[in-house]
Amino acid sequence: MLPPRVSNSVPHVALLIETSKQFGRDIIKGIGRFSRIHGPWSIYIDEFGPASRLPGWLKTWHGDGIIVRARNQTMAKAIAEVGVPIVETLQPWPSLGIGGVFTDDENIGQMAAQHLLERGLRSYAFVGVEGARWSRMRQTGFTKALHDAQHNVFVYSASSRRRAHDNWEGGQEDLANWISELPKPLGLMAAHDMRALCVFDACRRRQLSIPEEIAIVGVDNDDVICTMADTPLTSISHNSEQIGYEAAAFLDKVIRGSAQPRHIQLIPPRGISIRRSTDVHAVPDPIIAKSLKWIRDRKGNTSVQKVANHVGLSRRSLERKFADTIHTTPHEQIASEKLQHAKLLLQETSYSLEEIAAQMQFSSASYLSSFFKELTGMNPGLFRRQARRGGSLEEFYPSGNTQ
Repeated sequence: MLPPRVSNSVPHVALLIETSKQFGRDIIKGIGRFSRIHGPWSIYIDEFGPASRLPGWLKTWHGDGIIVRARNQTMAKAIAEVGVPIVETLQPWPSLGIGGVFTDDENIGQMAAQHLLERGLRSYAFVGVEGARWSRMRQTGFTKALHDAQHNVFVYSASSRRRAHDNWEGGQEDLANWISELPKPLGLMAAHDMRALCVFDACRRRQLSIPEEIAIVGVDNDDVICTMADTPLTSISHNSEQIGYEAAAFLDKVIRGSAQPRHIQLIPPRGISIRRSTDVHAVPDPIIAKSLKWIRDRKGNTSVQKVANHVGLSRRSLERKFADTIHTTPHEQIASEKLQHAKLLLQETSYSLEEIAAQMQFSSASYLSSFFKELTGMNPGLFRRQARRGGSLEEFYPSGNTQ
């Protein structure tokens, strides 16, 4: 015999949400905020990851409601069998009568399209996660916005190419082949940040320059993922904490009988954090794109003559092409890239100025200091102290945030 249902004077609520990802933790944070303001709630929560099974205690649990992110219909059905009100935060399950509060995925796609359109790119592409509803919705928003702007969109699908692979290398090679065949410069949306890393790897395999040849935007704005790549990733932020708060408010109404469990509420994304992967306006000249990639790959540790040699031009021809195409000089690009790497080393390492100067091929620490102060107005030591008090990597790259 099952134990009697707990008193509803203090609602007992179970959270089946990923604690292993920042998105899930932010949802939980929003639920906690609702409980503090309008509760209290008695909350049941376990460590939960993308591959976790439902906890054993759920079968005999007689609480008042559940907030969940069910990965598939089998999981959603098992949760529905508990017989308490359910609010989803991943996707609705209409056949089970389960609604919820969700990111507005079409809006995310539209935001990515608008951001890439502002870069004046020639063509556009989408790389999604096959079989995922949220990915399809982002693709829909992305393609519709671009079609409205009179642009076609290339969509990668391993299954439609009939080249699905059982291993990482095979899949990445196919993705690299597909991207290399697309017209450049290209604006590409990845369904989420992890998929964007796959695109970065594919570009690296074909020596494609990011962002000059391919500008990439992801979704989730996970700091760890976005700053993992050599070129930090522009990414759209969910309003995850607000999703959690609204999901809790919705569940509270369902428990009290003042809302229908099938209701669906969409929360727009918070905004876009612009990093170097889209810090570009269209560069149609392949010589310029090749030059910029050479400079970036060497973190500025090169010379104008070496760049000219790499692309097969005289120094004067290269300088003229830079001036005519992107209205700057190769020397300025080298200095800019060198500065960004110096800032990164000052923030992220404990290397002395002498060690940084040696790594960056300056003749001395004093020469590094003079170079740094000339371009930033402060010496490296002051920059390091200020950055460590409250800086982030985003400060060290041309960036912005659109709310």
